[in-house]
Amino acid sequence: MRPIDKQQSVPPPEPADWQELFDEQQTIESHAPYYNYTGNIVLPVGDKRKYRLFRLPNNIRVVCISDPDVKQSAVSLAVNVGSSADPSEFQGMAHALEHLLFMGTAKYPDARDFETYLTSHGGYTNASTTSTITYYRFAVNNRGLAGALDRFAQFFIAPLLDANCVARELNAIESEFRSNVQNDAQRRSHIMRATCCSGHPYSQFMGGNYASLQTSAEQMGVQLRDRMAEFFAAHYSADVMNLVIVGGSQDGATLDELVEWSVNMFSPVMNRNVVRMAIPSHPLCEQKLGTMVRYQTLGNAHDITLTFALPHTSHLYCSAPEQYVKNLLAYGGLGSLQACLKQLGWIASMSVNSSPPNINSPRLLKIKFSATPAGFMQYDKLVAYVFAYLRAIRAQGVQEWYFRELQAMAQMSFFYGEPMYPITVAVNIACQMCNVYLRPEHVVSGTQLLYEFDRDQIEAILALLNPENYRLFLGAREFPDSAWLSEVDPHFGVRFGEAKLPSELTSEAELSLVTLDCADQLYFPEPNKYITQHIATTEPNNTALDCDVQQAPLLLERNRQFELWTRQFSHGALPRGSISMFVETMAVHTTSRGQVLGELLVRVLNDRLAKELYAAEMAGIKHKLLFSEHRLCISVIGVQEKMALVLLEILNELRNLVVTNDEFTLHLDQARRVAEYMQISSPRLQASWQQYYLRATPRWHHMDWAAELNNVAAADLQEFVSEAFSQVYVAMLVVGQVSDREAMCILDQSLAALAPHSPIPSVLYSQVRAVSICPGTYVQRIITDNAANSDNSINCTIYTPTPTRGTGDYRSKAMLSLIAHIMAIPFFDQLRTQEQLGYMVNCSWITNSSGGASGLQLCIQGSSNPEYMCLRVEKFLVDFTPRLESMSECEFQANIAARVTANLELPRKIVKATNQVWQKIQDGNYDFEYTRELNAQLESLTRADMLEFWHTYVNPLCASAELTRVVVQVWSAGAAELAPGMRSAEVMAEYPLPTIALHLCLTQIGADELLLSDVGRFVATSGMPSDPNLDSGVEIDADGPRLTVAEYQRRLAALYKAVVLETAAAEQMLGKPSAEVERICALIADDQAQLCTALQMALESDQFQSSLLTSQPAILCGHKTATTLMQTFSGTWIISDYLAFKREQPLCAPAIPVIQLQAKYSSRPSIL
Repeated sequence: MRPIDKQQSVPPPEPADWQELFDEQQTIESHAPYYNYTGNIVLPVGDKRKYRLFRLPNNIRVVCISDPDVKQSAVSLAVNVGSSADPSEFQGMAHALEHLLFMGTAKYPDARDFETYLTSHGGYTNASTTSTITYYRFAVNNRGLAGALDRFAQFFIAPLLDANCVARELNAIESEFRSNVQNDAQRRSHIMRATCCSGHPYSQFMGGNYASLQTSAEQMGVQLRDRMAEFFAAHYSADVMNLVIVGGSQDGATLDELVEWSVNMFSPVMNRNVVRMAIPSHPLCEQKLGTMVRYQTLGNAHDITLTFALPHTSHLYCSAPEQYVKNLLAYGGLGSLQACLKQLGWIASMSVNSSPPNINSPRLLKIKFSATPAGFMQYDKLVAYVFAYLRAIRAQGVQEWYFRELQAMAQMSFFYGEPMYPITVAVNIACQMCNVYLRPEHVVSGTQLLYEFDRDQIEAILALLNPENYRLFLGAREFPDSAWLSEVDPHFGVRFGEAKLPSELTSEAELSLVTLDCADQLYFPEPNKYITQHIATTEPNNTALDCDVQQAPLLLERNRQFELWTRQFSHGALPRGSISMFVETMAVHTTSRGQVLGELLVRVLNDRLAKELYAAEMAGIKHKLLFSEHRLCISVIGVQEKMALVLLEILNELRNLVVTNDEFTLHLDQARRVAEYMQISSPRLQASWQQYYLRATPRWHHMDWAAELNNVAAADLQEFVSEAFSQVYVAMLVVGQVSDREAMCILDQSLAALAPHSPIPSVLYSQVRAVSICPGTYVQRIITDNAANSDNSINCTIYTPTPTRGTGDYRSKAMLSLIAHIMAIPFFDQLRTQEQLGYMVNCSWITNSSGGASGLQLCIQGSSNPEYMCLRVEKFLVDFTPRLESMSECEFQANIAARVTANLELPRKIVKATNQVWQKIQDGNYDFEYTRELNAQLESLTRADMLEFWHTYVNPLCASAELTRVVVQVWSAGAAELAPGMRSAEVMAEYPLPTIALHLCLTQIGADELLLSDVGRFVATSGMPSDPNLDSGVEIDADGPRLTVAEYQRRLAALYKAVVLETAAAEQMLGKPSAEVERICALIADDQAQLCTALQMALESDQFQSSLLTSQPAILCGHKTATTLMQTFSGTWIISDYLAFKREQPLCAPAIPVIQLQAKYSSRPSIL
């Protein structure tokens, strides 16, 4: 096996010069020194933003950007250190430190100070750790930038690294790890790293978990917090940091002020003279090349990945030889590898990627295939086709015209493209400055441009893509021989096996014999006809769209068969536009079968169009097809000159589609796999989907249409294609610099391509109807099919009353948006950071697009049992009430202002400018005044209004008879198995929920000898056991003061011991080992554990008169409409059949326009 050329792996010795053109200057106000770049920076054409690049005295590289069009500023700081720097004994250290830096500083010691400040100024924050970079970012409204920036700077100057916060964040990292373990993409990525050269930094456990950090520290007898402080001191140095500030000048700062702040606030960061992180050796050493790794997946996927070893190429970013090669490999048009393998029925999709260009290390190029079962069985032939395509490319030679085409598309995107969001700009520039070879003049353009053609470098990369310089990964749920999976990864628990590749897969000669008959199927791409040649030179382009966020579209025409809307905007030298249309068809309205055929049609169409329109995608003209309930939705977005051409290609393919048996079988199998994967997807997603299904009808659960997949054939789909579009209703929105005549022409051509026979008869026209859920609390319980998943999830949605038909219900929406904004950080902090219920904790608000009620949505995913999660959410809502009641008028108005400002943010992408109005057209309410009305309601709200709304619809202790909430619980298979009868309606009707949650917590720690009845009696007697032998020795008068929680914990542990002994004696068995019993007793007595909180809730439940927290039985009564619902002890209704639930609830009236629809032109005949 030939190793990679080590000479090619060594980069040039000298990085880019960041000294010569940097002149010393002083800030205007404080006269603080900095070094300003005096050269020219490559910028987009006509960019109205102002830039300044400079170095601080401590060598932090800074880019300040003043943007006149944004209302929200953004900041990112990238540190050139990542998981590859983790000590081998503390893998995950860089990730853990990233979490901990947010938890307080010497100047701002409160761990929640930064997020609280951001929330009150309409902002948010996050951070990410890669192998060589850790980057932090936040967004905030313009007026709040200075305060946020000062707090942010302190993370890197004097972080507290508080030991108490270490324990909490480790639990968060553990929750994140457990979530990743359930994700096949994460499992694949981990196995690819773990099986690299042993001891190489790339092979380390990247994210870490509790065991790799805290347990490792305990075994070594050291304090993890101290080691984290040492890691910070060793790697967080000013000279390996890059700072980018994008500040809005509307009600914000000037460029000089941004410079002033960054110099004064970040100059105190210590320069420790750290060398920027680089990894000279290659993760694929000679022993690893020519190997094959098989690994087990959770889902029924079939993944094939070829990984090639490439040299260090960060210094080649100007010629980007990898970009040329990757584009050829990923090409999906005629003659491509992708098209050929799809034609053979071997793959569903493929992707090509490599290490990010700003990583200063040798690189990996990966070609990944999502294979069909047939393709996976013939993986050796598939690999042969890969090398056959590479031979065809090399035979053509490096084509300069193709490079120039890629170069032209890159220039079009950078110089004339849509402006990016401030947070994206900040992150991209901060991270690409980590490339030590990036020249200062390219600090903004970075790798977005191709600067020069280098034939030799491209040939060198192509030469390395040979059978002697790769390794193969095969991922599937099942393999014919279990011996192939002889190893188990110690972190993710993935079963895998590694072996040498057979000689026929490492020999060019043998591989070429397999594909002798495919020479005419694989060839070089043709020139791209979709690249525009018409670019104006007068208008500046790189600003926000010239389109008022509150501007309504214009209705040109409307009749029984179609409606046509336009929205004008100007977007610079390269006009961009979009066409959105839906085709309403009766064929999908009422049955899950129609939905299945619609989904299969979209799959077949997308596959067909991939070959024809891949070039359009490359040229920046994107298209999307989907069946949304009862409509075929089509969108085309990009260069205006070509978008109508792409739309007609789609419609012509649709109406002339002839479905073959082979492609039908292929896509039917893929649809089955998608349905199966949805069943084992994350509990959080499953809970969210179930809420979606419950809100409207007809709306089909994925398992309903999955069952229909067994009842359809290719002939059914062909008949569907023939009949589905005979009677249609079409809506179209054209956005861009288009005349009325041009828009009408696009509609005419589209209708001609569809060739419908007639409009949908008005008596047959139907809409998706929102369910008007009767007041009450409803719970649906789902058990996930993923046996490997250990997480549970809840989704609690609290609804406002169903709005009056034809109104926007703006007041309720304003209230919900404000409450969600105020509550988001405290909810996350309490239930994720403080209580560690799970890694995924979220508070948001939702609107019902089908005319139904809006709602406040509270979601959690973690290892806690779902009943405990529900109670903790309930308790949070109770405890949050005093915070709202004590909120000052100043804080209240600040939150109002933050929401109003966020709503007025101008769209930065044409897709957002389109979606703002297109969603209103799809909903049928045409509520184009939504933003204006919502902000008017927000500005009119008072604290009294907010509190009245809270107590009426949200607060579980004070909520009126209008309280309406739906809770979806997703139980892991393990949690459900621990307490198989716990979720039955009979049990729920007999015991209070706090008692049930306590028993579940006991079961989770192994105290399964305690029955629910035992726990119920214990709680009912206030923890005072009837057996005097179980008494802890404390004398208590029956009418005296209650015991402390700790004393109740000891009594509960004593009760557990007695039950264990009693059970063993009754069954004449030895029972549990004493050490295990003592371990469980210690957990019961742990005052920091969730069980302690559950016990406290159970003991306090008699204090509550209502809500899920009470131990007092509800007055059971019949439901207003439903006859299949059963009621629990606390009055909650159990949903056992979601379709029956929807049938028995009233429906909201169909949506109607909130405005009068008056077309500009008189209607033409329906059929053109």
